[in-house]
Amino acid sequence: MRVLVLSDGYPPWDCGGAQAIARQVAEGYARRGHEVSALATVADRDAVGRSARGGVTVYRTHSPRPKPLLPYLTVHNPFTVGPCRRLLDRLSPDAVHAHNVHWLSNGCLRAAAARSIPVVKTFHDAGTVAYGELTHFLEGDASAGGGRVPVAAYRVDPWYQLKRQRLRYFPLRNHRNRRCVEECVDVGVAVSRELRRALVANGIACERVIHNGIDVDPFDRATGDAEAFRRQHGLGSSPAVLFGGRTGYNKGGRHLAAAFARLDLDDPPRLLVTGDSEYVARTREVAGPAGDRIVPTGWISREAFRTALRVATVVATPSVHLDPFPTVNLEAFAGSTPVVTTRFGGARELVDHGRDGLVVDPREVDRLADALERLLDPERAAAYGAAGRRKVERSFTVEGQIDAYLDVLRGLVDAPNALA
Repeated sequence: MRVLVLSDGYPPWDCGGAQAIARQVAEGYARRGHEVSALATVADRDAVGRSARGGVTVYRTHSPRPKPLLPYLTVHNPFTVGPCRRLLDRLSPDAVHAHNVHWLSNGCLRAAAARSIPVVKTFHDAGTVAYGELTHFLEGDASAGGGRVPVAAYRVDPWYQLKRQRLRYFPLRNHRNRRCVEECVDVGVAVSRELRRALVANGIACERVIHNGIDVDPFDRATGDAEAFRRQHGLGSSPAVLFGGRTGYNKGGRHLAAAFARLDLDDPPRLLVTGDSEYVARTREVAGPAGDRIVPTGWISREAFRTALRVATVVATPSVHLDPFPTVNLEAFAGSTPVVTTRFGGARELVDHGRDGLVVDPREVDRLADALERLLDPERAAAYGAAGRRKVERSFTVEGQIDAYLDVLRGLVDAPNALA
């Protein structure tokens, strides 16, 4: 098959989680012998061009990224639709696999549909119906308790969005997003069952769930010196809680800092923050005296992050939003490190509470602290981490993910031939 992958960004020019998954899937198609191209946006005009990476021909087109205008550009981005149309005409793909296209815009999906090209759309987040991360359901009683969030609680309220977004609010955006999916997408795929529930609750056609996978081989081949990493960051021999990636409020940074301050262990742990350091000052303020044990590394390489996982006793992903399917949890399990994770979103579709990790409501800070303390026990952490590693080796592989997507694509591409 000739497959064109659409993604707002593509590594190494854009290294976000959804972008990394787009590359992972595209290169997986290429390994299976398919002819794969990708179209992505770049904000820097100097980065525009074409290159081959991992068997994929990557085309990069320029688009400004003014965040206040994103709700409008999502519907139709004049900077990207023309290049997409020309690429579709030149490549004549058998199928399009779209990932996040908030910047590429609905216009690119419409361009594919106008050419009768089957479109598979992977939803990596709730951005089709939410302005940013989906959080409104946390403000009522629906999120209380330990059960599943009622599906009705996920329905967005236009008045709520208007009050929050003000001039960014585009009244027609969600309606047009829904229509575009209905008219242009043949199969919608969510990366978790919980994300699918939220999308369907808001009228988005999404038929399938395909969980992201992880390749464990790079974690086995990791050559970073754990002791050198500890020395570099002043960790000594203390146990460490790892908090990776974006560290803002919605990722649970404030709640984690408050829980960290409550830990009362003979050997006080360190909170290792790998990634965005902008929120570290706030976490230190919340942690009080324990803030001196918060250690920011800034953004580090993938190899260094895999070393950090070996150093960490436990990984924390305490998001306070619908976190679709946290990649950090997959990476932790690949590195045989257990997790304390959020009950909001798709984390529970990977993490089995009491077996390979602990699932909590991060807003209940005492319970979050208790969960961290339990997994800072080295023997329990090792047992949970080993169970997590076995799980991803068995059920969350990249090759399994690729198989599932290829089944969907082949079903669409072969369908016209079956009817002929």
